[in-house]
Amino acid sequence: MLYETQIKLPHLSLAALANCEVIDPRKPTLVCLHGFLDNANSFATLMPLLNNYQCVAIDMAGHGKSEHRSIDAYYHLSDYAYDVYQLIVTLQLRNFALLGHSLGAIVSSLYASTKPKGLRGFIAIESCGPLTQSADTTAAQLRECFISRAKANKAIIQPRNIEAVVKSRCAVSDLSPKHAQQIMIRNLKTDAVGNLQWRTDKRLRTNSAMRMTEEQASSVLANIECPRLLILGNQGFAKIKAAIALRDPVFLDVPISTFEGGHHVHLESVTPVANCIDKYCAHFFKS
Repeated sequence: MLYETQIKLPHLSLAALANCEVIDPRKPTLVCLHGFLDNANSFATLMPLLNNYQCVAIDMAGHGKSEHRSIDAYYHLSDYAYDVYQLIVTLQLRNFALLGHSLGAIVSSLYASTKPKGLRGFIAIESCGPLTQSADTTAAQLRECFISRAKANKAIIQPRNIEAVVKSRCAVSDLSPKHAQQIMIRNLKTDAVGNLQWRTDKRLRTNSAMRMTEEQASSVLANIECPRLLILGNQGFAKIKAAIALRDPVFLDVPISTFEGGHHVHLESVTPVANCIDKYCAHFFKS
């Protein structure tokens, strides 16, 4: 059984799903962070299979049922990592591991690189650290960022029905209709007369102001000291496999487990992935 909860941080409130009614800071805890435009429902089928641990899957800021950032703010990786820092402090977790998918794993890698006390391990699903661009694209990145922010000020088109939402998400991802609906239903709400509206912040779709260079990303990854595991889908994103090869020195000793599925492999091969996570968490929390 999963429980809905709200976690009030000093600067905003995050919604979350947990496999326990009360979060006990003394217990081994798995903090789960979803991918871009997903939400805590990304882990809804996985968490019931991880009952050896206390699991907390958050809706990252601007996603799902969590609060949006203030009107003068945007969604930078460093701010997401700071949210995780404040989450750990607020929950007073002393014995925890991170489980991140895609964007959630990128954010987790930034936080893990700060060597937080109590972090026992880090599992990344379909991610090998920050996306990068070369330094000579900096001005172009800023230009595209400014253009995308201006577009975000315009009114958005609200969804007609859940079927249309699912169809649109499937068109731009490798999600099945079943898994797309599982995720997207949490990104929607109904108004007073029953019309669907987006919960997600439209500013999530704005371009990054400035991505890290490859040197910066490699430095982040090299500073992660806790044990790690990388989970991939055999039909996952090719760019992730290419990045792993490029970053070979920092992934040399990181075990990689591959399962049947695409970018959301934890939804497609839920039981094998859960068994793998359970095995590695036993090692993380024992050591």
